[in-house]
Amino acid sequence: MPVRLYLLAAGTFFLGTDVFVIAGMLPGIGHSLGTTLAAAGQLMTAFSLAYAVLGPLLSGALGNRAPRTTLTAALCAAALGNLVCAGADSLLVAMAGRVLVAAGACQFTPQVAALAAALVPEDRQGRALALVNSGLVMGSVLGVPAGTWAASAFGWRPTLVALALGTAAVGLGLVRGLRGIGTVRPAVGARERLAALRGPGIRAVLAVTVCAVIAEYSVLTYAGAVFADATGGDGTRLAVLLLAFGLGGMAGNAFAGAYMDRPAGRRLVLISVVGMAVNFLAMPWAVTSFPTALASMVLWGVTGWMYAAPQQHRLLRLAGPAGPLAVSMNSSVIYVGAALGGATGGLLLSLLSPLDGRWIALPAAAVCALALLPEAAFHRALVGARARVQV
Repeated sequence: MPVRLYLLAAGTFFLGTDVFVIAGMLPGIGHSLGTTLAAAGQLMTAFSLAYAVLGPLLSGALGNRAPRTTLTAALCAAALGNLVCAGADSLLVAMAGRVLVAAGACQFTPQVAALAAALVPEDRQGRALALVNSGLVMGSVLGVPAGTWAASAFGWRPTLVALALGTAAVGLGLVRGLRGIGTVRPAVGARERLAALRGPGIRAVLAVTVCAVIAEYSVLTYAGAVFADATGGDGTRLAVLLLAFGLGGMAGNAFAGAYMDRPAGRRLVLISVVGMAVNFLAMPWAVTSFPTALASMVLWGVTGWMYAAPQQHRLLRLAGPAGPLAVSMNSSVIYVGAALGGATGGLLLSLLSPLDGRWIALPAAAVCALALLPEAAFHRALVGARARVQV
Protein backbone atom coordinates (compact mmCIF):
# COMPACT_ATOMS: atom_id res chain seq x y z
CA MET A 1 0.00 0.00 0.00
CA PRO A 2 1.25 3.56 -0.71
CA VAL A 3 2.89 5.31 2.23
CA ARG A 4 0.39 8.13 1.78
CA LEU A 5 -2.39 5.82 2.96
CA TYR A 6 -0.69 5.36 6.33
CA LEU A 7 -0.47 9.13 6.69
CA LEU A 8 -4.20 9.37 5.96
CA ALA A 9 -4.83 6.61 8.52
CA ALA A 10 -2.90 8.68 11.08
CA GLY A 11 -5.29 11.55 10.41
CA THR A 12 -8.34 9.33 10.93
CA PHE A 13 -6.73 8.04 14.14
CA PHE A 14 -6.48 11.52 15.65
CA LEU A 15 -9.98 12.45 14.54
CA GLY A 16 -11.38 9.12 15.73
CA THR A 17 -9.81 9.79 19.12
CA ASP A 18 -11.15 13.35 19.06
CA VAL A 19 -14.73 12.25 18.43
CA PHE A 20 -14.98 10.04 21.51
CA VAL A 21 -12.34 11.21 23.99
CA ILE A 22 -14.39 14.21 25.07
CA ALA A 23 -16.81 11.86 26.85
CA GLY A 24 -14.15 10.94 29.42
CA MET A 25 -13.38 14.62 30.00
CA LEU A 26 -16.92 15.83 30.69
CA PRO A 27 -16.71 15.77 34.51
CA GLY A 28 -13.48 17.81 34.46
CA ILE A 29 -14.85 20.22 31.84
CA GLY A 30 -18.05 20.77 33.81
CA HIS A 31 -16.10 21.44 36.99
CA SER A 32 -13.66 23.85 35.31
CA LEU A 33 -16.37 25.81 33.54
CA GLY A 34 -18.66 25.92 36.56
CA THR A 35 -21.50 23.99 34.95
CA THR A 36 -23.26 20.67 35.43
CA LEU A 37 -22.26 17.37 33.90
CA ALA A 38 -25.51 17.33 31.91
CA ALA A 39 -24.76 20.77 30.48
CA ALA A 40 -21.18 19.78 29.64
CA GLY A 41 -22.61 16.76 27.84
CA GLN A 42 -24.12 19.14 25.31
CA LEU A 43 -20.60 19.50 23.88
CA MET A 44 -21.13 16.05 22.35
CA THR A 45 -24.57 17.05 21.10
CA ALA A 46 -23.19 20.22 19.50
CA PHE A 47 -20.45 18.21 17.80
CA SER A 48 -22.88 15.60 16.45
CA LEU A 49 -25.37 18.15 15.12
CA ALA A 50 -22.63 20.25 13.53
CA TYR A 51 -21.11 17.18 11.90
CA ALA A 52 -24.46 16.01 10.53
CA VAL A 53 -25.42 19.42 9.12
CA LEU A 54 -22.04 20.71 7.93
CA GLY A 55 -20.90 17.45 6.33
CA PRO A 56 -22.99 17.56 3.13
CA LEU A 57 -22.93 21.38 2.96
CA LEU A 58 -19.14 21.71 3.07
CA SER A 59 -18.57 18.62 0.96
CA GLY A 60 -20.71 20.09 -1.80
CA ALA A 61 -18.89 23.42 -1.60
CA LEU A 62 -15.35 22.01 -1.38
CA GLY A 63 -15.71 18.81 -3.37
CA ASN A 64 -13.87 20.12 -6.44
CA ARG A 65 -10.76 21.30 -4.59
CA ALA A 66 -7.49 19.38 -4.49
CA PRO A 67 -7.22 16.83 -1.63
CA ARG A 68 -4.03 18.44 -0.37
CA THR A 69 -5.93 21.68 0.27
CA THR A 70 -9.11 20.14 1.64
CA LEU A 71 -7.54 17.56 3.94
CA THR A 72 -4.89 19.89 5.32
CA ALA A 73 -7.51 22.56 6.00
CA ALA A 74 -9.75 19.98 7.66
CA LEU A 75 -7.05 18.84 10.09
CA CYS A 76 -6.03 22.43 10.82
CA ALA A 77 -9.66 23.31 11.59
CA ALA A 78 -9.89 20.35 13.98
CA ALA A 79 -6.61 21.34 15.66
CA LEU A 80 -7.73 24.96 16.01
CA GLY A 81 -11.07 23.82 17.43
CA ASN A 82 -9.29 21.81 20.11
CA LEU A 83 -7.15 24.80 21.02
CA VAL A 84 -10.27 26.99 21.30
CA CYS A 85 -11.93 24.39 23.51
CA ALA A 86 -8.78 23.98 25.64
CA GLY A 87 -8.65 27.72 26.28
CA ALA A 88 -12.39 28.17 26.85
CA ASP A 89 -13.59 30.08 29.90
CA SER A 90 -17.26 29.33 29.25
CA LEU A 91 -19.37 26.49 27.91
CA LEU A 92 -20.38 28.59 24.89
CA VAL A 93 -16.76 29.08 23.82
CA ALA A 94 -16.07 25.37 24.33
CA MET A 95 -19.06 24.56 22.12
CA ALA A 96 -17.71 26.86 19.41
CA GLY A 97 -14.46 24.91 19.55
CA ARG A 98 -16.27 21.59 19.20
CA VAL A 99 -18.25 22.91 16.22
CA LEU A 100 -14.96 23.87 14.57
CA VAL A 101 -13.60 20.36 15.24
CA ALA A 102 -16.76 18.93 13.66
CA ALA A 103 -16.33 21.16 10.60
CA GLY A 104 -12.87 19.68 10.06
CA ALA A 105 -13.77 16.09 10.87
CA CYS A 106 -16.83 16.02 8.61
CA GLN A 107 -14.65 16.93 5.63
CA PHE A 108 -11.68 14.72 6.38
CA THR A 109 -13.50 11.39 6.48
CA PRO A 110 -15.32 11.52 3.10
CA GLN A 111 -12.38 13.11 1.27
CA VAL A 112 -9.99 10.51 2.70
CA ALA A 113 -12.27 7.70 1.51
CA ALA A 114 -12.34 9.11 -2.03
CA LEU A 115 -8.59 9.71 -2.09
CA ALA A 116 -7.74 6.27 -0.68
CA ALA A 117 -9.78 4.62 -3.43
CA ALA A 118 -8.12 6.80 -6.08
CA LEU A 119 -4.55 6.08 -4.97
CA VAL A 120 -4.70 2.33 -5.68
CA PRO A 121 -5.84 0.08 -8.53
CA GLU A 122 -9.52 -0.83 -8.58
CA ASP A 123 -8.90 -4.35 -7.29
CA ARG A 124 -7.24 -2.96 -4.13
CA GLN A 125 -9.69 -0.19 -3.28
CA GLY A 126 -11.40 -2.23 -0.58
CA ARG A 127 -8.15 -2.83 1.28
CA ALA A 128 -7.23 0.85 0.97
CA LEU A 129 -10.56 1.91 2.49
CA ALA A 130 -10.17 -0.60 5.30
CA LEU A 131 -6.68 0.74 6.01
CA VAL A 132 -7.77 4.36 6.44
CA ASN A 133 -10.81 3.20 8.45
CA SER A 134 -8.47 1.30 10.76
CA GLY A 135 -7.39 4.69 12.08
CA LEU A 136 -10.92 5.29 13.35
CA VAL A 137 -11.00 1.87 15.01
CA MET A 138 -7.60 2.42 16.62
CA GLY A 139 -8.74 5.84 17.80
CA SER A 140 -11.62 4.28 19.71
CA VAL A 141 -9.63 1.28 20.97
CA LEU A 142 -6.35 2.95 21.99
CA GLY A 143 -6.72 6.69 21.58
CA VAL A 144 -9.81 7.14 23.72
CA PRO A 145 -8.56 5.20 26.80
CA ALA A 146 -5.16 6.91 26.53
CA GLY A 147 -6.75 10.34 26.17
CA THR A 148 -9.11 9.72 29.07
CA TRP A 149 -6.17 8.65 31.27
CA ALA A 150 -4.15 11.71 30.22
CA ALA A 151 -7.07 14.00 31.06
CA SER A 152 -7.27 12.41 34.49
CA ALA A 153 -3.52 12.61 35.09
CA PHE A 154 -2.68 15.99 33.55
CA GLY A 155 -6.03 17.74 33.07
CA TRP A 156 -8.37 18.02 30.13
CA ARG A 157 -6.91 21.28 28.79
CA PRO A 158 -3.32 19.96 28.28
CA THR A 159 -4.77 16.78 26.77
CA LEU A 160 -6.72 18.73 24.17
CA VAL A 161 -3.63 20.80 23.38
CA ALA A 162 -1.62 17.60 22.83
CA LEU A 163 -4.40 16.25 20.60
CA ALA A 164 -4.38 19.50 18.63
CA LEU A 165 -0.62 19.32 18.13
CA GLY A 166 -0.78 15.72 16.93
CA THR A 167 -3.58 16.56 14.49
CA ALA A 168 -1.70 19.60 13.18
CA ALA A 169 1.47 17.52 12.74
CA VAL A 170 -0.37 15.09 10.47
CA GLY A 171 -1.81 18.07 8.58
CA LEU A 172 1.70 19.40 7.97
CA GLY A 173 2.75 15.95 6.80
CA LEU A 174 -0.07 15.97 4.26
CA VAL A 175 1.17 19.27 2.81
CA ARG A 176 4.25 17.41 1.58
CA GLY A 177 2.80 13.90 1.27
CA LEU A 178 -0.04 14.92 -1.07
CA ARG A 179 2.00 17.27 -3.23
CA GLY A 180 1.19 16.84 -6.92
CA ILE A 181 -2.16 15.10 -6.39
CA GLY A 182 -5.01 16.88 -8.17
CA THR A 183 -8.72 16.43 -7.62
CA VAL A 184 -9.64 12.77 -7.48
CA ARG A 185 -13.01 13.39 -9.13
CA PRO A 186 -13.82 15.47 -12.22
CA ALA A 187 -15.15 18.94 -11.48
CA VAL A 188 -18.96 18.90 -11.55
CA GLY A 189 -21.65 21.35 -10.64
CA ALA A 190 -24.25 21.11 -7.89
CA ARG A 191 -26.93 19.85 -10.29
CA GLU A 192 -24.76 16.97 -11.48
CA ARG A 193 -23.87 16.00 -7.91
CA LEU A 194 -27.51 15.94 -6.87
CA ALA A 195 -28.40 13.88 -9.93
CA ALA A 196 -25.68 11.37 -9.06
CA LEU A 197 -27.03 11.06 -5.52
CA ARG A 198 -30.38 9.98 -6.96
CA GLY A 199 -28.71 7.01 -8.62
CA PRO A 200 -29.88 3.43 -8.03
CA GLY A 201 -29.25 2.07 -4.57
CA ILE A 202 -27.81 5.14 -2.84
CA ARG A 203 -30.82 5.82 -0.63
CA ALA A 204 -30.95 2.11 0.20
CA VAL A 205 -27.29 2.18 1.30
CA LEU A 206 -27.94 5.18 3.56
CA ALA A 207 -31.02 3.47 5.01
CA VAL A 208 -28.95 0.40 5.90
CA THR A 209 -26.46 2.64 7.70
CA VAL A 210 -29.06 4.48 9.75
CA CYS A 211 -30.79 1.25 10.84
CA ALA A 212 -27.50 -0.37 11.85
CA VAL A 213 -26.32 2.69 13.78
CA ILE A 214 -29.64 3.17 15.62
CA ALA A 215 -29.50 -0.48 16.71
CA GLU A 216 -25.88 -0.25 17.86
CA TYR A 217 -26.11 3.01 19.76
CA SER A 218 -29.34 2.09 21.53
CA VAL A 219 -27.26 -0.62 23.25
CA LEU A 220 -23.79 0.96 23.32
CA THR A 221 -24.94 4.22 24.93
CA TYR A 222 -26.34 2.28 27.88
CA ALA A 223 -23.74 -0.49 28.01
CA GLY A 224 -23.45 -0.11 31.77
CA ALA A 225 -27.11 -1.08 32.22
CA VAL A 226 -27.13 -3.74 29.50
CA PHE A 227 -24.10 -5.53 30.97
CA ALA A 228 -24.90 -4.90 34.64
CA ASP A 229 -25.32 -8.61 35.41
CA ALA A 230 -21.98 -9.50 33.84
CA THR A 231 -20.00 -6.67 35.43
CA GLY A 232 -21.74 -6.45 38.80
CA GLY A 233 -21.37 -2.69 38.50
CA ASP A 234 -17.56 -2.96 38.31
CA GLY A 235 -16.23 -0.23 36.02
CA THR A 236 -13.04 -2.17 35.29
CA ARG A 237 -15.02 -5.12 33.98
CA LEU A 238 -17.09 -2.81 31.80
CA ALA A 239 -13.89 -1.29 30.44
CA VAL A 240 -12.64 -4.78 29.56
CA LEU A 241 -15.89 -5.47 27.70
CA LEU A 242 -15.58 -2.22 25.74
CA LEU A 243 -11.95 -3.04 24.94
CA ALA A 244 -13.09 -6.45 23.66
CA PHE A 245 -15.63 -4.64 21.46
CA GLY A 246 -12.86 -2.46 20.04
CA LEU A 247 -10.50 -5.37 19.40
CA GLY A 248 -13.32 -7.22 17.67
CA GLY A 249 -13.86 -4.08 15.58
CA MET A 250 -10.24 -4.17 14.45
CA ALA A 251 -10.71 -7.77 13.36
CA GLY A 252 -13.99 -6.99 11.58
CA ASN A 253 -12.48 -4.06 9.70
CA ALA A 254 -9.47 -6.18 8.68
CA PHE A 255 -11.78 -8.97 7.50
CA ALA A 256 -13.77 -6.51 5.40
CA GLY A 257 -10.54 -5.17 3.87
CA ALA A 258 -9.42 -8.68 2.94
CA TYR A 259 -12.66 -9.62 1.17
CA MET A 260 -14.08 -6.32 -0.12
CA ASP A 261 -12.31 -6.56 -3.47
CA ARG A 262 -13.43 -10.16 -4.04
CA PRO A 263 -16.84 -11.37 -5.28
CA ALA A 264 -17.68 -12.44 -1.72
CA GLY A 265 -17.32 -8.81 -0.67
CA ARG A 266 -20.76 -8.06 -2.05
CA ARG A 267 -22.22 -9.96 0.93
CA LEU A 268 -20.18 -8.31 3.68
CA VAL A 269 -22.89 -5.83 4.67
CA LEU A 270 -25.51 -8.56 4.71
CA ILE A 271 -23.28 -10.76 6.90
CA SER A 272 -22.65 -7.79 9.19
CA VAL A 273 -26.33 -6.91 9.66
CA VAL A 274 -27.46 -10.50 10.14
CA GLY A 275 -24.59 -11.16 12.55
CA MET A 276 -25.50 -8.14 14.68
CA ALA A 277 -29.19 -9.09 14.67
CA VAL A 278 -28.44 -12.62 15.88
CA ASN A 279 -26.00 -11.33 18.50
CA PHE A 280 -28.46 -8.77 19.86
CA LEU A 281 -31.18 -11.42 19.91
CA ALA A 282 -29.03 -13.67 22.11
CA MET A 283 -27.54 -10.84 24.19
CA PRO A 284 -30.12 -10.76 27.06
CA TRP A 285 -29.11 -14.31 27.95
CA ALA A 286 -25.40 -13.93 27.05
CA VAL A 287 -24.86 -11.04 29.46
CA THR A 288 -25.78 -13.05 32.54
CA SER A 289 -22.11 -14.03 33.00
CA PHE A 290 -18.86 -12.23 32.25
CA PRO A 291 -17.30 -14.86 29.91
CA THR A 292 -20.37 -15.06 27.66
CA ALA A 293 -20.72 -11.26 27.73
CA LEU A 294 -17.10 -11.00 26.63
CA ALA A 295 -17.75 -13.35 23.72
CA SER A 296 -20.85 -11.35 22.78
CA MET A 297 -18.90 -8.10 22.73
CA VAL A 298 -16.13 -9.54 20.54
CA LEU A 299 -18.72 -10.85 18.07
CA TRP A 300 -20.50 -7.49 18.10
CA GLY A 301 -17.23 -5.68 17.42
CA VAL A 302 -16.44 -7.95 14.47
CA THR A 303 -19.87 -7.65 12.86
CA GLY A 304 -20.45 -4.03 13.87
CA TRP A 305 -17.30 -2.73 12.17
CA MET A 306 -17.60 -5.01 9.16
CA TYR A 307 -20.06 -2.81 7.28
CA ALA A 308 -18.34 0.60 7.60
CA ALA A 309 -15.76 0.39 4.79
CA PRO A 310 -18.01 -1.60 2.40
CA GLN A 311 -20.70 1.08 2.72
CA GLN A 312 -18.17 3.75 1.72
CA HIS A 313 -17.00 1.54 -1.13
CA ARG A 314 -20.56 1.18 -2.43
CA LEU A 315 -21.26 4.90 -2.30
CA LEU A 316 -18.04 5.88 -4.05
CA ARG A 317 -18.87 3.54 -6.92
CA LEU A 318 -22.56 4.37 -7.15
CA ALA A 319 -22.31 8.15 -6.88
CA GLY A 320 -19.48 8.64 -9.38
CA PRO A 321 -18.34 12.29 -9.30
CA ALA A 322 -20.50 12.88 -6.22
CA GLY A 323 -18.75 10.09 -4.30
CA PRO A 324 -17.24 12.28 -1.54
CA LEU A 325 -20.61 13.99 -1.05
CA ALA A 326 -22.34 10.60 -0.77
CA VAL A 327 -19.79 9.42 1.81
CA SER A 328 -20.27 12.70 3.68
CA MET A 329 -24.03 12.08 3.76
CA ASN A 330 -23.33 8.58 5.08
CA SER A 331 -21.20 10.08 7.87
CA SER A 332 -24.01 12.52 8.70
CA VAL A 333 -26.48 9.66 8.79
CA ILE A 334 -24.21 7.90 11.29
CA TYR A 335 -24.41 10.83 13.71
CA VAL A 336 -28.16 11.21 13.24
CA GLY A 337 -28.54 7.48 13.85
CA ALA A 338 -26.34 7.67 16.94
CA ALA A 339 -28.54 10.42 18.38
CA LEU A 340 -31.71 8.49 17.57
CA GLY A 341 -30.22 5.30 18.98
CA GLY A 342 -29.28 7.01 22.24
CA ALA A 343 -32.74 8.51 22.54
CA THR A 344 -34.43 5.19 21.75
CA GLY A 345 -32.30 3.28 24.25
CA GLY A 346 -32.98 5.92 26.91
CA LEU A 347 -36.73 5.67 26.34
CA LEU A 348 -36.63 1.88 26.57
CA LEU A 349 -34.50 2.04 29.71
CA SER A 350 -36.97 4.45 31.34
CA LEU A 351 -39.73 1.90 30.72
CA LEU A 352 -37.67 -0.89 32.25
CA SER A 353 -36.11 -1.33 35.63
CA PRO A 354 -32.37 -0.52 35.46
CA LEU A 355 -31.79 -4.15 36.39
CA ASP A 356 -33.60 -5.18 33.21
CA GLY A 357 -31.49 -3.05 30.87
CA ARG A 358 -30.27 -6.15 29.04
CA TRP A 359 -33.65 -6.38 27.27
CA ILE A 360 -32.83 -3.24 25.27
CA ALA A 361 -30.92 -5.59 22.97
CA LEU A 362 -34.12 -7.20 21.64
CA PRO A 363 -35.50 -4.04 19.97
CA ALA A 364 -31.97 -3.48 18.63
CA ALA A 365 -32.15 -6.91 17.00
CA ALA A 366 -35.47 -5.93 15.40
CA VAL A 367 -33.98 -2.70 13.98
CA CYS A 368 -31.06 -4.68 12.55
CA ALA A 369 -33.54 -7.04 10.92
CA LEU A 370 -35.31 -3.99 9.50
CA ALA A 371 -32.06 -3.06 7.73
CA LEU A 372 -32.47 -6.18 5.60
CA LEU A 373 -35.25 -4.43 3.66
CA PRO A 374 -33.10 -1.61 2.23
CA GLU A 375 -30.25 -4.09 1.79
CA ALA A 376 -32.51 -6.20 -0.44
CA ALA A 377 -33.63 -3.03 -2.25
CA PHE A 378 -29.98 -2.15 -2.90
CA HIS A 379 -29.30 -5.50 -4.57
CA ARG A 380 -32.51 -5.23 -6.64
CA ALA A 381 -31.41 -1.77 -7.81
CA LEU A 382 -28.04 -3.14 -8.88
CA VAL A 383 -29.63 -5.99 -10.81
CA GLY A 384 -31.98 -3.53 -12.53
CA ALA A 385 -29.10 -1.20 -13.40
CA ARG A 386 -27.10 -4.06 -14.94
CA ALA A 387 -30.13 -5.17 -16.95
CA ARG A 388 -30.59 -1.66 -18.37
CA VAL A 389 -26.91 -1.50 -19.32
CA GLN A 390 -27.16 -4.81 -21.19
CA VAL A 391 -30.23 -3.62 -23.09
